[in-house]
Amino acid sequence: MTYDELKYRQSWTLEQKIDHAAGVVSFFMGKVNGKVAASYSGGKDSTVMLDIIRRFVDKNVPAVFCNTGNEFPEILQFVRRTDNVTVIRPEMNIQQIIEKYGFPLISKEQSQYIRQAKHTNSGKLRNIRLNGSINGIGKIAERWKFLIQAPFDVSEKCCSFLKKKPFEKFQKKTGLYPVIGTMASESRLRFQKWLKHGCNSFETNMVASYPLSIWTEDDIWTYIRKFNLPYTPIYDTGIKRTGCMMCGFGCHIKGDRRFYFLKENKPKIYNHFMQMQNSGISYKEALQYCGIDFPDSINRQLQIKF
Repeated sequence: MTYDELKYRQSWTLEQKIDHAAGVVSFFMGKVNGKVAASYSGGKDSTVMLDIIRRFVDKNVPAVFCNTGNEFPEILQFVRRTDNVTVIRPEMNIQQIIEKYGFPLISKEQSQYIRQAKHTNSGKLRNIRLNGSINGIGKIAERWKFLIQAPFDVSEKCCSFLKKKPFEKFQKKTGLYPVIGTMASESRLRFQKWLKHGCNSFETNMVASYPLSIWTEDDIWTYIRKFNLPYTPIYDTGIKRTGCMMCGFGCHIKGDRRFYFLKENKPKIYNHFMQMQNSGISYKEALQYCGIDFPDSINRQLQIKF
């Protein structure tokens, strides 16, 4: 797969993309003897994916939702109204993960690099994280290198413990392979995954289908309007992303207002998360240390005394 191929497929009509998505799932189901389950988050993308599967492929395909304890209440209410959904839960909660591994800040990729540079015993890996590999990739961005010396940890581990491991456990128990509603345009990592595998992956360590890979956010909303598809009302409040409520990945981007929304609309939840700690430093203090704009910010790179 190539970037030009992705751009070409993204230019297809909605009808072409619907046919493609249904075909991707049908082909995948044929390869795994129909043993599939839709990975369902309750958000708009997975809602559209589940509807395509059940409308155009097989109405009896089950869905599985992981209640991380970090979901918007509106998401939970919407999921409860969806038929044939199995609810699973992680073994650790977000507070335990933050206490042990650190805060989810900047991006999943950068958090991983910062954590590894700070804690690895491998001089080779640390050098790669600081300076990049031979082709210059895999390193911490210059603007975030100060976090290696921060009095708290930054980590990407929450995604693994809250989502990946529970779904892997479900798959092992049921033998059902996941159909996942992610799009290649959402992040560099997802784009790279699509370049490598396309819309279906049959590698031993990750057999999964990604039927919405070539879709865009505009396609999602067009589909919802076309079929008058019910969706969680959280989007009508101005929220654009419905992942974990207090996820800090991308919160540094100019104009991001996720924490302002939470403080104004869900103050108890906001205050609860802001008090979570790693190494005696609260989430609030960690955000201030990073110079991130949020409701209680005081100044950039607050020097925390400890």
